[in-house]
Amino acid sequence: MTTGTDRKTGTKRAAIYARVSDKSQDTEDKTSISEQISDMEAHCERKGLTIVARYQEVGRGWSKNRPEFQRMLADARRGRFDTIVCWKSDRLSRGMYPAAALMEVVEAYQIELEAVLDAIDMKTFGLMAAIGKIELDNFRERASMGKRGSAKQGRIPVNNVPFGYRLSEGRRPEIVESEAEVVRRVFRMYVREDMGAPAIAKQLTAEGVPTPRAVGRWYDRTVTRILGLEAYKGTWFFGKRRHVATENGMRRYDRPEDEWVEVPFPPVVDEETWELAQEVKKRRLTHSGRNTRLFYLLQHLVRCAECGYLMGCRGTRRQTSRRNGKHYIYDLDTPRRYYRCYGMENEGVQCRERPNIRAERLEALVWGEVKKVLENPGVIVAGIEAMESRADNGELTEEIAMVERDLQKVQMEEDRAIRLYVSGKITEKQLDRQRKFITERLETLRLKLDDYRAREMAEAEKRALGEHIVEWAHRVGGRLEDLSDEERREVLRLLLDGATIDGSNNVDLTLSIPTEDVMSIAGQSSLSHPKLLSGSR
Repeated sequence: MTTGTDRKTGTKRAAIYARVSDKSQDTEDKTSISEQISDMEAHCERKGLTIVARYQEVGRGWSKNRPEFQRMLADARRGRFDTIVCWKSDRLSRGMYPAAALMEVVEAYQIELEAVLDAIDMKTFGLMAAIGKIELDNFRERASMGKRGSAKQGRIPVNNVPFGYRLSEGRRPEIVESEAEVVRRVFRMYVREDMGAPAIAKQLTAEGVPTPRAVGRWYDRTVTRILGLEAYKGTWFFGKRRHVATENGMRRYDRPEDEWVEVPFPPVVDEETWELAQEVKKRRLTHSGRNTRLFYLLQHLVRCAECGYLMGCRGTRRQTSRRNGKHYIYDLDTPRRYYRCYGMENEGVQCRERPNIRAERLEALVWGEVKKVLENPGVIVAGIEAMESRADNGELTEEIAMVERDLQKVQMEEDRAIRLYVSGKITEKQLDRQRKFITERLETLRLKLDDYRAREMAEAEKRALGEHIVEWAHRVGGRLEDLSDEERREVLRLLLDGATIDGSNNVDLTLSIPTEDVMSIAGQSSLSHPKLLSGSR
């Protein structure tokens, strides 16, 4: 890694970083990204810095999860530049988390920091970042207090009000009658006409009734959400959740109920109708036709490969048919079980031609593949051997020996330099220069040797784990025929690392061997967690 200066040009290499908190700031003349870049380019020209990398983004300064910020840190670790130039120090960080990540790289790789509008003192940079974080927290707290004060006065401190309402000029809720009538109709269909959320959504979509946020069609969850909003009976609460900035971004936490602020809303439905809808909802959850208590071997285990959603369980005790223009309904002696993509059912994703997949076929296929692996440990052995075939096959041992020889030679060079200094043949300054070069070589060789030895140990652990896995598979596979349905599902939950089914109903399984169970045989628990791919079926 080149440090200090570029060997070809003799100049320092610089990276410039520009940031604004949101897109609206980028239109301001004093803080726009283009203005920042212009000032930084002029600064680099004055200081004789060669710009070799540029990073710019829109993101909050308290978060380290900024893509360009992280890319800059990664490039710094690779030695791409020697100096980071920003417009102002708070462009790099306004919080402890990004400051800590930045300081870790700066200190480890001797990166310099410069700002156009202020001076960066490395000793106080972390403290300044922490103070900036406190400032932001105080600002958020003051803003939150202001919103709570508005809510206590009956004003709505946010812009997103429920479907059926809008904000007046005084930020008080008022009814939008055309939307409110749709809400009343949803409650009426649910409570009086005994229609479920799927049937309501289907009918409203068929009639072309306008949807909340103009999404184009009604979904089950939209209807269910409307039925559960307390605002429609005349009560709305502000401050149910608290937003906290963490190193992974904003997190939401539920507040205690005594901290909620109640804001009166003009009711769309009477309280009796609203409460009756909640009772109907509970009754439907308990006695729903879907709640057949049927057993599904792959429940919560299979996903749609096309859209990524889970495959939900669906059962029916009736069959319908159409003859001569008439519909006929038959009761089935044995309920019919299916798996259906949630993305297609709830999100309107057209990810497959046929939404339903017969449960018996899918379950037999998946269980058959798992049995095949557990009853034939040779499949596992082949997977371990494939992993071992990618190893160095003796080359690693040779590399270790070579590095050890080089390390011994460099140590001898250091001893020789010390003897020359003691005998007066070189000066102390010459000794320091030689020892600095020798120390760098020693450090590089030691790191390489540590890496090779770690790889050697990992290979030995992998071979030992392979032996234990085969023994474990023999034990588990020997009693598969005696397992109950629930036990079979537990085996699948233990072994299935991933199961997906594509639009053509091809299944792809990824099996993982549970290390804890395997190593209990050998009394060990520190080895790696291998995965065996069974392939598409």
